[in-house]
Amino acid sequence: MTRIVVIDDDPTACKVLTRMLQPDYAVVSFTNGIEAFNHFVRKGADIILTDLRMPGMDGFELLTRVKAVDPEVIVFMITGFSTVDSAVTAIKKGANDYIPKPFEPDDVLIRLERAIKEKNLEKGFRACQQERKMATERHRIITNHPKMLAAMHMAKKVARTDSTVLIQGETGVGKELIARMIHQWSVRKDQAFVPVNCSALSDGILESELFGHEKGAFTGAVDKRLGFFELADKGSILLDEIGATDHRFQVKLLRVLQDKFIYRVGSPTARHVDVRIIAATNQDLEKEARENLFRSDLYYRLSVVTIRLPPLRDRKEDVPLLAKHFVKKHRHINPRITSISPEGLTALAYYNYPGNVRELENIIERAMILENGEQLTLASLLMEPDQMPSPEAALRPRPENGENRDGRFQLKWAEREYILQVLQLCNGKKIEAAKLLGINKTTLWRKMKKYGIDTVQ
Repeated sequence: MTRIVVIDDDPTACKVLTRMLQPDYAVVSFTNGIEAFNHFVRKGADIILTDLRMPGMDGFELLTRVKAVDPEVIVFMITGFSTVDSAVTAIKKGANDYIPKPFEPDDVLIRLERAIKEKNLEKGFRACQQERKMATERHRIITNHPKMLAAMHMAKKVARTDSTVLIQGETGVGKELIARMIHQWSVRKDQAFVPVNCSALSDGILESELFGHEKGAFTGAVDKRLGFFELADKGSILLDEIGATDHRFQVKLLRVLQDKFIYRVGSPTARHVDVRIIAATNQDLEKEARENLFRSDLYYRLSVVTIRLPPLRDRKEDVPLLAKHFVKKHRHINPRITSISPEGLTALAYYNYPGNVRELENIIERAMILENGEQLTLASLLMEPDQMPSPEAALRPRPENGENRDGRFQLKWAEREYILQVLQLCNGKKIEAAKLLGINKTTLWRKMKKYGIDTVQ
């Protein structure tokens, strides 16, 4: 219940206002400003109704003091005809409104309700702004690579339009992040952004999820349900892994793109939707369209603007930036850790990341859990220690894509390559190499034996 403090040196005025406001509000009244302020400091309040002219502490001083304690508190000045100018001055100093004497119950209640509504709207707006700021930080793309910067520049340009966008790239490169940035930079930013993973839904379910269904449309449809397109109305929808859909669904999606209407499953009624469509895929849709694996007419509708994102292995200079960003992001797991050791960063730079940025984040998050020190070391960054390859396997050339014969992508190959590079730099001198690696000679010898490394290499 909204808490109101009434202050007036006229006891009758206090009683009248209290009776007027109860039982809809929790009201407490005082006949002097000092007592009222002490109560406010101890117990707080949502609204203060105070007379202007009072002995001890007048309304101006009380206004200044309560606003210093709680800038969000709503303050009304109670004023007679002769003090209207003073009330206006008080509003300029931070009061929300004034209540004239004699009191008119309807007028008082309307003013209070309006002030409460305005405060709630303001709080809601600030919360939305904060959420948007936090979302922008969460979904920020960390890069210095020219191709990624060019992709972001293209995303910013296309965001000013309503054109359909196709984002292409391997799994984990950040396709959804680019889609979110397009939405946040667009005029639709205050509306919904709805991501849908098309590959996670079977064809029958996908149609119902995207377009909605009527009650009784199929077995299990016990209620009417809005689809993602209707939920995204006036906003943006991301159709991720669009290449996983079948031709039957693609025909219906093409109709939505052309006509801006959807049909719920089980309904003959066309419903208009105003939605910006962004599609994403890890496949070569142009090639699939040529081979009739994907409808060419839909492909050309989706690819009005195509943004291609490079894999992480092609932008290794971003690895240290991303790694440090993920340490900061996941620091709540292990607050002691603030950095990554030099050998750890070097090893991370050697790895090929078939899972791209998502895999790098997983490596960092796992290391944050395992690390006992104050920075992430090479040991904590290594994946699956029990699956270390034998010396014989380690001697085999590593495939270009970073995959071993068991299909496992292992950061340990990066450690082996790093040690080899340092040994070559030191002309095979183990003591110098150990110093550069930040380990003792015995540890270096043990790692060389484990990886099947000799100084002849």
